[in-house]
Parts: sequence; C-alpha cells; structure tokens
Amino acid sequence: MNIDEPALNETSLDTQLKGAHLALDGGDVQTGRELSHKVLKAAQTLGNKRFEAKALLCLAHCDRMLSRYRRAHRASQLAAQGFQLLGDTPGEVLALATHAFVALNLGRNEEAVEAALLSVRLSEFLDNDEHSVLSYNALGAAYFWSHHFDKAEQALRTAIQIAEHASPPLSTFQPQINQWWAQVIRIFHERYYEGGLPSLALMRMHREAVMRQVVREDASEFPMGTNVTTEAVLLFGASLDACWHGQLDQAADDLVALTGWAQRYGTLTWLSALEAWAGAEIAWARRDWPGATQHAAKMIEIAVTVEHEQLACLGHLLASQLFMAQGLHGRALDELRRLRLREQLIRSDCLETRENVVDWQIDLRLRQQSIDRLELTSRQLEKLSLEDALTGIPNRRDFERYASELLQRGLEQGQPPCLALVDVDKFKLINDNFSHQVGDAVLKRIAQILKSHVREDDMAARLGGDEFVIIFKTTDLKVAQQVCQRICDAVRAFDWSSISPQLESSLSVGVVRAEPGDTVASLTHRSDTAMYDEKKTRR
Repeated sequence: MNIDEPALNETSLDTQLKGAHLALDGGDVQTGRELSHKVLKAAQTLGNKRFEAKALLCLAHCDRMLSRYRRAHRASQLAAQGFQLLGDTPGEVLALATHAFVALNLGRNEEAVEAALLSVRLSEFLDNDEHSVLSYNALGAAYFWSHHFDKAEQALRTAIQIAEHASPPLSTFQPQINQWWAQVIRIFHERYYEGGLPSLALMRMHREAVMRQVVREDASEFPMGTNVTTEAVLLFGASLDACWHGQLDQAADDLVALTGWAQRYGTLTWLSALEAWAGAEIAWARRDWPGATQHAAKMIEIAVTVEHEQLACLGHLLASQLFMAQGLHGRALDELRRLRLREQLIRSDCLETRENVVDWQIDLRLRQQSIDRLELTSRQLEKLSLEDALTGIPNRRDFERYASELLQRGLEQGQPPCLALVDVDKFKLINDNFSHQVGDAVLKRIAQILKSHVREDDMAARLGGDEFVIIFKTTDLKVAQQVCQRICDAVRAFDWSSISPQLESSLSVGVVRAEPGDTVASLTHRSDTAMYDEKKTRR
C-alpha cells in the first residue's frame, strides 16, 4: 500500500484512527477496517509502536464485528503485547477485554476467563471507571458462556454498579444486554437437560431493562446511536422472547426485521446464525420439523463458516433436541457425537496455541522498564495464569507448560512420561441434584485426593469443568495405572455424605504412555479416548 507523505506523522495517524472508530460506531465496518489498516502500515513505517498497538486494537474490533475471529484473536493479542511493552496499562486493559470476547467466540473459554480476569486486575490500578466497566463486562460474558451463571451475574452486576456510581454515570447497556444473554444461554441448556422450558420471567425482566435503557439513551443528549449488531441482537431477543411465549406471528415479524439487519454488513457474520436460530425455534413451535431441522443445520453451517464456535455448539444441541422431539433418538445421538467431536477440535486447537500464549505473557513481563513493576506484575500473573482458582491445583496452562517439558525431555532420554485424563462421573447430575456449591466442593476434594497421591515431580492439574489430568514424570504404564486405581478407590471410599446427604462420586480414568512423535495435544487426545473406552466398558 502506498502511503502519502502527509500520513507519516502522529497528527494524521490520530485523525485517521478517529475516523476509523467513527466509521465503526456508525456500522461502516469495512471503512473502519481500511482506515485502521492504513494507520497500522504507516505506524510500522514510522516505527511508532503506540499507534501500531492502537491500530491493531481497532482492527481487532473490526474483525470481531465482521466475524473474522481468528484474525481478531491475533490482532488483539498483538495489541495487548504492544501496550504492555509501552507500559500503557489502560491500552492493555482494553486489548485484554477485547481478546476475552474474541477467545469466547472461538470457544476458548478458559483463555477468555484468564484474559478478562487479568483485565479486571489491571483495571484496579487505574482511576478509570469506564475501563473497569468494560473489564467486568468481559468477565461476565466469559463466565456465562462457560456456564458459571452465578459468577457471571456477580461480574455483570459489578459492572453496572460501577457505571451507575461513576461521575458522570456511564452507560449500563452492554452489561445489561449480557445479563439477558446469560439468561438465554441458561434457559437453552436447562431446556435441553430438563426437556422443557424453565421460567422465562428473569429473561423477560432483563430484556425489558435493556429496552428501557435503549429508550432512555436514545432520548438523552448523547444518543447511543444506531448500530447494526445492537439492532440485530435486540430483534433476535424480541423474536426469541415472543416465540418462547407462544406469540409466533410476532416472532416471525421480528425475524423478518432481524434478517434485514443481519445483511447490512454486506458479508456473512454471526448475526445470520442468530437469524437461523430464531427460525429454528419458530418452526419448532409450529411443529414444522423439516423447517426446524433445516434452520438448525444452517445455524451450524454459518457459525462454522464465521468461526463462532459457541453458536456452532449450540446449533448441535438444538438439532439434537429437535430430533429427540420427533422421536429420532439415533439422529439425536449422532448430533451429540458431532458436538463432542467439535469440542475435541476446539480443545486441540487451544492446546496447540496455549504454549505460545504463555511465552508471550512471560516475554511481556520480562521486558518491563521497571524492576519493581516487574516483580509486582509477576506475582499477580503467576497466581492468575498457573493456578486453578477453584481447587488451588495447577490449571490447564501450567499443565501444558510442564507436560511439554516432560514430554520433550522424556522422549529424548528414553523415559517417556505417562498421562492420565480423569473425568468425574455424572458430574452434571451432582450440580443439578445437589447445587453448584456442592459440585464445587466435590471438585475441591477430588483435587486434594489427586494431589495427595502424586509424587513431587508428577503433576495433578484441572483442565476445566469436571476434567482433571495427571502427568507422571518417570513411571511405567502399569505403575501409573495402579496409582490411578488407588485414586479411584480413595474417591469412592470418601465420606461424601459429610458434604451433602446421599452424595456419591466416582471417577473414570484413561491412562496412556507417551510414544515417539507425540505432542501434548495428541497424548491428551489418546488419554481422553482411553477414558471414554473405560466408561463404555463399565456401562
């Protein structure tokens, strides 16, 4: 790209970047992207790292709105790195919040929670309520997509409280609409597990609060402005709300309006997946089974095309529900298998990239300008990035780092490590029948049992949800299997009634030994397969 001489100064870069943000706010995302890309090239020519980071962050916003999430993931990551190297904490907070949202869209929930948590912690060093609101809003979204609805509500309420007490007060629109989104996702999953719609009162309450906010801000001195994504999401909410309340004609009218807004970007985005979702719900309510299944398949296809893994997974669950409603249990099971495969692909993709993320985090901290600040930041990040917040044992990131070291060294020395993937049996039933608090207590106790049965050079870690992993440094397969059997016996023998009456828990474990050519991802995958084979055998 040829860059005119007048563009090679900070004043011109600032003007163009402001123009990019104005275009973005007005819904002209393509123009916004072109301008921010031009600023990026000019900043790189000048060697201006500050404007380079600012342009990357704007590009991440553009690509996120255009549903180009992998590009947005890379841009937001580089922006956060650039701001960190500059010592620009406000910029880093914004970039991390954006990175959290992008990681969510790619289905990388743990990465999203980590980025949002770091954004929140760093925002505490700033006297800027707007940054705190954005950070807590990102954390709330990361939690509810991870199905931690209580934590999501707490984070979103915090965002709203900070916004309301700011001087002057800030908009609460984004955290409020995420409160509504959290209820939509909660209802969707409860319908799947319980077979019918739960109470819709809380969802409607949050939606009405959002609509009041829209009216109030549109009538204020500084209107919120028309935004393609906002309008489309609000119409999706209206259609879904009407459909679930049996008002099918109104739901269909709202869907027609949604279709118009979803096409305004001039390219395929996640909004078209929402359109397909609403169409499937309406067809289901009308018992139009061919139409419903066609819309669900379209939802999955669009979501995969635009890299929105969360909606793709929801599409598989929706299709499974539709087949179950028709009595087609075999096809419903096939859809769940496809969902499981998609989740494994997401996990493998995440495993392949996490080592680079860890290196990036370490490199950022090692290059701090101030030693005192480096020590403070390192202490904060060490706990955030290497320890599971619930159980206190190492998390996925720490496991991947340590397992990668053991695997490389063990294969080189002819002493390959063993790996065991540990899954808590029927953990969903524990949460449903006893409460999420009891479920958390079960996970904590199992983590302590795992930790007490491994040696100093071995590692027991939590991958996420109800999945744990053990990496054995120098142990043959038979010994590793014996250790895992002792762990399973200890879990079964524990007095679970001390936590809650009639509570029981057990584990399924898959143990494998590393082979030449193995990566952490392939070793984990083989262990996962072995674990599910054990489940099938026991059944």
